[in-house]
Amino acid sequence: MPGKLNLLNAAVVAAALGLAAPVMAGPVADKAAEVEAAMAAGDSAAALTGASDIMAQVWDATPDLGIRQSLLVTEPAAGYGIYNPRPTNQYKSGEPVYVYAEPFGFAYGSPGEGLSAIGFTVDLRVLSESGEVLAEMPALADLNLTSRYQNREFQANLTYTLSGVAPGKYVLETTLHDKNSAKTGTFQTTIEIVE
Repeated sequence: MPGKLNLLNAAVVAAALGLAAPVMAGPVADKAAEVEAAMAAGDSAAALTGASDIMAQVWDATPDLGIRQSLLVTEPAAGYGIYNPRPTNQYKSGEPVYVYAEPFGFAYGSPGEGLSAIGFTVDLRVLSESGEVLAEMPALADLNLTSRYQNREFQANLTYTLSGVAPGKYVLETTLHDKNSAKTGTFQTTIEIVE
């Protein structure tokens, strides 16, 4: 037993000194070390470029489209993060439902002339509160942006109108299909039709 305690004590001391396991390395860790070195040297431009490279590596490695947030808004957003949340999820039949979402992990197309393109096809499924599919609308809308910069900030402004539906709670299931990769992302928004 004393021998086992000594080995245990040695393992605890080694772990405390950072000797328990080899340091893991990889492209992100290597780039992070470059960023740290640039910051230590006072080269903010190089540090920011390196940090952007890290973001790109993580972004490209995402297996599907992610959705940072999605919410009901009072009107279509004027830009990324420029929105007013809707205070309630209650609507009259036929009233426009504005949904704001922030996808991430999408790919970029190259339309030429140094431009980058972001694009999505939007599918909508309307579900009952219990999950029954009431309506399916594939390729309901297209969302597109062309820029000279590979924007990481993209707002999906969606407007849905449910007319002629009975009062009750409904789930709007939105799926975004990236036009520049095979990635998809799905999110749900619950609304209530009150009259």
